Amino acid sequence: MSDVVSAVGAAGGIADVVGKGSGVLGSIADYWGLGRALERRSRSRDVDAAVKVYEFLYGREMPDEVKDLVYAKYLTESRKQDNLIEVFSIVRDARRGRENDGTVPQKAWLDTYLDGASHAYDDKEQKLWAKLMDDELDHPGRFPKRILGVLSMMDGREAHAFSRFCSYCVWVYTSNPTMNPYVQPMAGEDRFGSETIDLLVGAGLLSRTRWAYVSIPVGGRMLVEGTRGMYEISNPCDHAIDCTFAGELSLTPTGTSIAQLCDVGCCDEIESVMAGDGTVIKVRRVDERFDPDAMAWYSGPVIP
Repeated sequence: MSDVVSAVGAAGGIADVVGKGSGVLGSIADYWGLGRALERRSRSRDVDAAVKVYEFLYGREMPDEVKDLVYAKYLTESRKQDNLIEVFSIVRDARRGRENDGTVPQKAWLDTYLDGASHAYDDKEQKLWAKLMDDELDHPGRFPKRILGVLSMMDGREAHAFSRFCSYCVWVYTSNPTMNPYVQPMAGEDRFGSETIDLLVGAGLLSRTRWAYVSIPVGGRMLVEGTRGMYEISNPCDHAIDCTFAGELSLTPTGTSIAQLCDVGCCDEIESVMAGDGTVIKVRRVDERFDPDAMAWYSGPVIP
């Protein structure tokens, strides 16, 4: 945005997001003041008006350095508001037809979310924040403020790297009713490069010290799921197979939480990546859903 006029010219976008201000999304928009923002930003000269108010109150012209600060602050806040509008637009599109569904998060959570989402300049960051809100409305409390804090610290480069990493992961189901499905990386460091892995380890999303493997007995199978569907990984050998898949890489608890916001297992080659050279395990696409009885042998990852 090169000037104040361009910075405040997005009134139509806000109007489209806020709509009539009804339902769950309308309540959140009202809490954030997006409706009032529309009223303010539809006037492209409101900064100049502030300067005139200053001159009226103090009986003298506003100093240039103060005027520069006013303009700079206005532009900064406008950019943050633009980011929030982009995020909110994605949420609105994802929830079209069910705007009234869900539960409005607590004010403290909304305040923390507002601060993080308003600083999301990258499209991947904005999509993660939008997915977070979409999920939180349907599952209150799933994402505590701590997770919002981690997400707010991620920059565009980390968001892109983690989204790509998750595209090579799958959800693994277990027969243990107390254990939720977990995210298993299916590709190791050689595919992503040490620089990318270092970046994600430094962000607290991955770990190199939790070497997890799955032991598949003779005739056993495990079901995994990604964006592209459900897959069966089976053992055709006459002995048990210990599958490490991604070597020493695993997601941290924080990484697992944020992975819920990504398209897990969406890469085009996910099936071939899981199968490797096809000489040890077999992978096939299945239409069935998870059946605990078929997984009685399997209780989760083994972490020495």
